[in-house]
Amino acid sequence: MKNLFLFGLVTLFAVNIISCRSTRNMKYFKDALNDVQQSIPGPIPEYVIRTDDNLYVDIQSINMEVNQLFSPSKSATYSGGTASEFGQASSQYLNGYRVDQKGMILLPVLGEVKVTGLTEEGAKNEIQKKADEYFKGATIKVKILTYKITVLGEVKNPGVYYNYDKSITVLDALGLANGTTEFASIKSVLVLRNTPSGKKSYRLDLRTGKSLNSEIFYLLPNDILYVEPDRYKNNALNTSLLSITLAAITTTILILSYIK
Repeated sequence: MKNLFLFGLVTLFAVNIISCRSTRNMKYFKDALNDVQQSIPGPIPEYVIRTDDNLYVDIQSINMEVNQLFSPSKSATYSGGTASEFGQASSQYLNGYRVDQKGMILLPVLGEVKVTGLTEEGAKNEIQKKADEYFKGATIKVKILTYKITVLGEVKNPGVYYNYDKSITVLDALGLANGTTEFASIKSVLVLRNTPSGKKSYRLDLRTGKSLNSEIFYLLPNDILYVEPDRYKNNALNTSLLSITLAAITTTILILSYIK
């Protein structure tokens, strides 16, 4: 009976060891301190406008009536304000200028302007050329409204997040989702990106500082970030069931040992 008692204790100890996940696989950039160059992120990629993008376009001139054509929020009779116009996805859809399949946006007075393949600055320059033909001293502002990132998988708050900071990183996106769960595999984080040549997938190992130099470290509009579950998750679930079963057996052995 003494041997059975020892067997029960050893079994419980072994199960506990098996179920423990190594912290080495949960540390971000564990080698970054060993190589200063690895800890310097690469350049921020420039996003080029594509079909179905939604743009905010503001044209201001010395003519107040012209200003109100492009920015109703500037009107004295309009009480909503810019926040109401563009503060929500539905408002952005209604008030923005969507790029059609020909790569054009249709602006009041100016007509169609081709913007696909251009950066925000490039689109601003194209609209400026058109505006100069009609208005004197017009100033142009162009922003991409469809700057959303989708975060899925082993994160605490998966979902779609709107962000208008061009320098948003994979880490920022994970922060928006309140970080990863205890079952996350940070050694193979997947990023899906739409490109002019089609959808591409990339992998990042966030355990190493080399990922900071990856072309995918900075996210672009409509990127999808997916954090896969670690194989530890299945092991943990199976081990949990085994642990419960062995605990019951061990408890029974201890009770029988005590009675005898």
